[in-house]
Formats: sequence, structure tokens, C-alpha cells
Amino acid sequence: MAELRVATLNLLNFAAPPLACYEWDNIYSQAQWQQKTNWLKTLLQQQQPDILALQEVFSVTELRELLATLGYAWFAVVEQPELLDQHVFTRPVVAIASRYPMLKVEEITADAAGLAQLRLQSFQFSRKPVLVQLETPQFGKLRVAAVHLKSRRPAELPDAALALWASELQRGHEAALLRQALAVQCQAEPLIVAGDFNDVLSSALLQPLLAADRSQQPLFLLQDAAELAAEAYRAPTHYYGAGGQVLDYLLVSAAFDPRHHHACGEVSSYQVVDRHLVSPVFARDGYSSDHAYVEINLKPLKSR
Repeated sequence: MAELRVATLNLLNFAAPPLACYEWDNIYSQAQWQQKTNWLKTLLQQQQPDILALQEVFSVTELRELLATLGYAWFAVVEQPELLDQHVFTRPVVAIASRYPMLKVEEITADAAGLAQLRLQSFQFSRKPVLVQLETPQFGKLRVAAVHLKSRRPAELPDAALALWASELQRGHEAALLRQALAVQCQAEPLIVAGDFNDVLSSALLQPLLAADRSQQPLFLLQDAAELAAEAYRAPTHYYGAGGQVLDYLLVSAAFDPRHHHACGEVSSYQVVDRHLVSPVFARDGYSSDHAYVEINLKPLKSR
């Protein structure tokens, strides 16, 4: 049986002309848009992922239609991007595309118990995470969550220090409340969490994602798929100037850790596709993405 291929990719301003993103004049020409969509199609035809988490989606209909031509018959979002004056997109959404049937699509919301423990009256994710239940030939029913955590861009506050901390605090709350909500909703099925985390996984702000809650039965634990694949070198997935960091991750539940007695699969490989970042050719990569494409392969375990 073929392995299950799961990937994540930040599409960087996927906004079809004549609509703009963020600024009134930030609009692709038809030629630029064609180049961007050709790059995406070529990448997916080369990699052939079965399930794909996508971030920075503005033009939802155009993306859904493009992916359908490549064999992704199932597609999900749980919100629409914000559009100012019918011209400027101001907030993107996340999406999941799949070759396999989606049985359920849900928005992940902060659990009331989690909010109470943090003494928060209410909470909104900066981009609503998408959670789907899929039927796969390799593992039967499994859950996949697509996320795009709050960026490091300072919040709109008069005090610069407070603005920076408000942004960091939002990302930290998102990580903690995401994990707590998933622990409630996804204990019974294998789970993959894929997306742009806008931070390194070792950050104190993201540590709640990897926390083991021993009050959960069975134990709920998310792990970095690259570590389970014993990946010795981690190529950066995003560059700022000459410096690079790993910001895009695929986390998996204990169902994909063969050391766990309830495991049904294992991470057989981890791959970063970054040619467009490290050795770009403008005619091919000029309007691609500022993030790498990250993919894992999941292999079913033999019966124990």
C-alpha cells in the first residue's frame, strides 16, 4: 500500500487579480498571477501530496478550482477572507485540500474550560484553524488540522513594547488553546497538525503544543514529525535577509510514534522543497512563496 503524503505550504498572498491584498496597489498582473499558479501546479504535480494544508489564502474559489484540476476533489475552509471596499483583502484564511473524502469539517474554537483556566473572557484566533476528518486507505479515519498562528508583526497599539508583546501573547494563547481544543476533540483518532507556526518550535510560546496532559485518557501528545523521521538536518522554511528559521511544521499524535502501543503508523520521511528560496530563477519562481514546502510520508505499521 502506498504511503500517505501530507504537506503544508504558505502560499504568500494568493489573491487573484483584479483584487489587491493589504495595500490598494498590491495587485498581480495577469502574467504574474499565471506565473504564480503555474509554479504551484508544477510543485504539486512533482510532489503529489495526498493532503495539503495551505495558508495565506485570499482567493478561495480560484484555489479550490485550481486544486480540483489536480485531483483534490475535497477542499475546506471555515471562514472567508476579509475584503475592504470590495477591492483590498486584509486578512487571509487557511485551507485543507485532499484526494481522499472529507467526512467532517470543523472550525477549531477555544474550549470554555481552557478560557476559564487562563482567565480569559473570550478569545479569537487570528486565522481560524480548520479541522477535518478524512477517510484514508492507509489508516482509515484520521484528523488533520491546518493552522496559521499569529505573526510577529506588532499589534496596533500606541506603545511599541506593548504592541510587540500583545502579538507574542496572542501567538502563545493560540498555541495553548489549539492544543487544548484538539486534546478534547481528537483523542480517539490519529491526528496531524500542519501549518505556519510563525515561530520556532523550541520557543517558550509554542511549548504548550508539545505538552503531555497526563489527565487525558489515552495520553494526548503531539510530536514534531521531523524528529520522528530522525531528520539530522532541518533546512530553514523561511528566510529573513540571510538568516533562515524553521517556521513551518507538521506535528503528529502518538498514533504515528511506533514506540506507542496504540500506534498505527510511523513517519518514514521528511522533506523540505526550497529551491525557490535558495536558488530561485525569476521566470519560474518570481511569484512563488516566501516559505518552503514541507512534506512527510506516513507508513502503516505491520500488525503487532
